[in-house]
Amino acid sequence: MSSNLPPRSALLACWTTAWLAGEASLPDLVDRVAAHDDGHTVTGLWVDELELEQGVARLRAEGVRRARLVLPAPGDPLGLPGPGPFTEAALVAGEGVLALREDGSGYGLVPAVTSHGSDLDGTVSTVLWTSYVVEVSGPDQGPFLHEAEHDLRLGVVEAARALADLDIARWNPEIGDALHDLRRQTRRGIDEEELPGSWPPRAREVLVKARQLAAVISLAQQDVGGAIDAAAADARDRVLRELARVVRRARVAAYNAVSAAA
Repeated sequence: MSSNLPPRSALLACWTTAWLAGEASLPDLVDRVAAHDDGHTVTGLWVDELELEQGVARLRAEGVRRARLVLPAPGDPLGLPGPGPFTEAALVAGEGVLALREDGSGYGLVPAVTSHGSDLDGTVSTVLWTSYVVEVSGPDQGPFLHEAEHDLRLGVVEAARALADLDIARWNPEIGDALHDLRRQTRRGIDEEELPGSWPPRAREVLVKARQLAAVISLAQQDVGGAIDAAAADARDRVLRELARVVRRARVAAYNAVSAAA
């Protein structure tokens, strides 16, 4: 999946929550989640190799009432329920979905993507979601939209200052353009129907800004050869790691905006 596209777990989390609330149809859920792949199946829910629509229907039959995105990274176990098979798998994948009952019990799902074909013939992707039993205690710890908005504002300022100090934009002028778009809140290439209709406008705004900041990070990570020395490269990488954390938290807040409020 292109880096410009949302994580599969993000789409499964928000559209499953909308479907469980009666605000989206099952075909809508499947169309949104599987739009960029050739097929999705689910294993570990009593019966192996369920089609996606059968898998989410099974979750509802098991009492699941909401779904929540997690986007963990090494050293930043964002949203994970604690040690266990799901946490280990989600850390490796960098994403996952918590499908929970009212009491916090439920299932964690992690996608594994397989590409088929060749560059000559073209490739297609299939996705296998592996389900794990999980227990999540206590209320949702966020992050929430107001936190994400605050962190993104600071992140934009920090990105501009740090990258200017490192003179990165001189070696890649696209970075300056991307930062300009961020400051002006320019909306480019955003699918307005990526989130279900009941998600608040603030979630869409956070998602737009997170995606634009991610574009700045991607540009700044590009190899500039000998343009910067090792010390500057280390400084750049430290800044970009922190900005990547801000982006992950913002995405989680946006996709979970309704689930977190439930």
